[in-house]
Amino acid sequence: MVGKKYSFGVVAFAAVVSVVFALSSANSAAAYTATEYSSATNWSIGMVASVNSNGEPVPASLEASNYIGVVTQVSARKSVEVAGTGIVTVMVTDKDGSIGSGTRLGISAVSGVASAWSGGTIIGVVQETPTKWSTVELEDNSSAKVALVKTQLLSDGSSEGGSVVSQFFSALEKTASGVAGKPVDTWRVITALLIGLGGLVLAFGLLFVSSRESFFAMGRNPMAGKVIMRGLWKMVFLSVGILCVTLTAAYLIVRIS
Repeated sequence: MVGKKYSFGVVAFAAVVSVVFALSSANSAAAYTATEYSSATNWSIGMVASVNSNGEPVPASLEASNYIGVVTQVSARKSVEVAGTGIVTVMVTDKDGSIGSGTRLGISAVSGVASAWSGGTIIGVVQETPTKWSTVELEDNSSAKVALVKTQLLSDGSSEGGSVVSQFFSALEKTASGVAGKPVDTWRVITALLIGLGGLVLAFGLLFVSSRESFFAMGRNPMAGKVIMRGLWKMVFLSVGILCVTLTAAYLIVRIS
């Protein structure tokens, strides 16, 4: 017979799994991977880098769009570390549009500086709204406002949206933005996805196990059919409850900022 003794344990396990998913996604997002390059160029942390025809890193621009990542460390030995994944600090400008949490970044006309994405290479998604802007003079004697913001880099620098991974994240971000009605931070999208999937697995797993055990119990003791079916319905309601709670949690994570 399907009993009550493990229903509380299942609910507790669902809550624990949701917390673990949230913590693991946050921890994984905090790390980044970087590659060291030899370079005589004067770099600053947060600059966007490309490679030239000789394989040397140069500040990314519309003329040098072979994007490889973002500078995370500058060494006195004339070398530079360029990150391609994770959350890093990126130098941005608002010349191509306002920058806020959830904004996609792309290569801009300002050398080494990212801007709001309008096509081509997608660098990543901004995780915070910049508050400290500085005005800098450009080579053509014009000026631009720049700031440093934490950004979730997309995959391994996949640009153009051509790879399966970048297409998946792009579709995921569009779906989350459609649900929330506004741009959504990447860590919120990933956390909501993991919690939602966890709820689905738990709910359908519980339904499978309880129905299987109930039918076996009815085969062994047909006279207890009503009691067994009553217990089965309780597990059905419990599974639906777990599913509703996890999906609601996922929705709130995406919706509330």
